[in-house]
Amino acid sequence: MRDNKFTNSSWMDITNESVHTSDDKDIGDVEAIKRNFIVVKRGFVNVHYYYIPISKVEGWDGHVVWLKITEDEVRRGYQKDLVPDQTTYYTKNYPYEKMTPYTEAYFPKMPTIERRRYSKKSYTRSKTSVSSGTENL
Repeated sequence: MRDNKFTNSSWMDITNESVHTSDDKDIGDVEAIKRNFIVVKRGFVNVHYYYIPISKVEGWDGHVVWLKITEDEVRRGYQKDLVPDQTTYYTKNYPYEKMTPYTEAYFPKMPTIERRRYSKKSYTRSKTSVSSGTENL
C-alpha cells in the first residue's frame, strides 16, 4: 500500500530528494525545478549542477527520483557550473510572492513508479597506514 506522500507527490515535493541514474548511481539531490527541467546539485565543496530535462526522469518511487539515463550520460550532456536562478526556478526555501506561477498546475504530472531496491554506497577505509608527516622534519 502506498502512502499519501507517495501518491500525492508533485514536482515541488521532490526538492532536496535524492536522484539516481538508470545505472543506480546517486548523483545528488534535486536543488531546483522548472517546468521542463530539474536541477540536481552534487557535492558541497566541489559542487556540480546537472540541468536534466524532465523527459529524462523515469519517476519518483517515494524515496528516490529515478532517471532514464546513466551517470555517464548525465555528466557528458547535462553538467553546468551555474547556480540555478531562484527567480526562474522553483527552490524550496525561496520566498515567492503570492502571484508565483509555481503551483502544482504549472508543472507536468509527476510520474510515480514502484519502489526499487537501490544500492547504498558503502565506503571502506584503505588498509594503508597514515603517517603523521613528522618523520622527515
